[in-house]
Amino acid sequence: MPIAQRFRRKIHPGLLGTLLGGLLVLAASAQARELVDMKGRTVEVPDQVDKVLTTAPPTTPLVYALDPSRLTAMNFAVKAPDAPYFSPLVRDLPVIGRYLGDGSLPQREAVLAAAPQLGIAWDNRFVDAAAVEKTFADLGIPGLFVRVERLADYPAALALVGRAIGREARAAELGTYIEAALAEVAAAVADVPPGERPRVYFAEGPNGLISECAGAFHAEAIALAGGENVLVCEQKALCGLENVTLEQVRALDPDLILIQSPKFYAAIQQDPAWADLRAVREGRFYQVPTTPFNWMGRPPSFMRALAIQWLANRFYPERFPWDREAETRAFYQRFLGVEPSDGQLAEVLAGS
Repeated sequence: MPIAQRFRRKIHPGLLGTLLGGLLVLAASAQARELVDMKGRTVEVPDQVDKVLTTAPPTTPLVYALDPSRLTAMNFAVKAPDAPYFSPLVRDLPVIGRYLGDGSLPQREAVLAAAPQLGIAWDNRFVDAAAVEKTFADLGIPGLFVRVERLADYPAALALVGRAIGREARAAELGTYIEAALAEVAAAVADVPPGERPRVYFAEGPNGLISECAGAFHAEAIALAGGENVLVCEQKALCGLENVTLEQVRALDPDLILIQSPKFYAAIQQDPAWADLRAVREGRFYQVPTTPFNWMGRPPSFMRALAIQWLANRFYPERFPWDREAETRAFYQRFLGVEPSDGQLAEVLAGS
């Protein structure tokens, strides 16, 4: 005899709905798992997660690399030049903005329409975690915090999200690659004396007069690759972006300049204010690749595993020989699921 029929004989009809509702809750709980996120929170996650809401730009590449089909929305628009490197599954997703605990929030109706089953949030000291948690509660979805500030955080973050969405093998593959890249670069540059490490200025903005503090996560690839970031300061805001003057850059006299803006890269040799800097005179200035995600870290992502190899080769070509075309193509195949043509590779690596 079916269980509901047996209960009907013994239970008042008015209690039956309550009882069955409780059974449904228990059944749902049985299909959920508990995961401990990177803030140490224990979170009940559905057994099957097909739709993920990423709440900040750094968490989007993380989920994308694991499985782009799980994303329900984007934090940023896909630019036309980058579209060939993105899966068709995400090119037309709604752009909802970000949840960082401050500023205007994405439209709640748009987020709910996407029907996410799980949120992935950024664990960062500048992010108001309590406000983000409140947002998850308001949306009625569980949320995991991941720490992806540093490249070394990435294997654990991949493993956590991989468990949450059932992509453990993929997470292990990508995490192993990142660990190997970190280890190989570190071994190659470990015994370079401090006085022999290249002194690097990271030029951001259209005029090159925005930069990142030494130690800031947006520029950590410089130190990981064995360079010395010449701008000594303390990061005071999430986005970094420290204003500097040309006089400061002249006084710092860097050995090498990394350039974020294509506009500034095109202008640096023509601008007499910059052309007489030693790094420019010696041709030691390079364009940071940004397609489809910025290699240096805006947003910080797994692309830094490629950036540290590129920079180590630029800093120490004899210590770290590296075939940039072959290695870049292999990386894009592994992490992004695309194989750039020779022409596309030339565009991605132009000036680098």
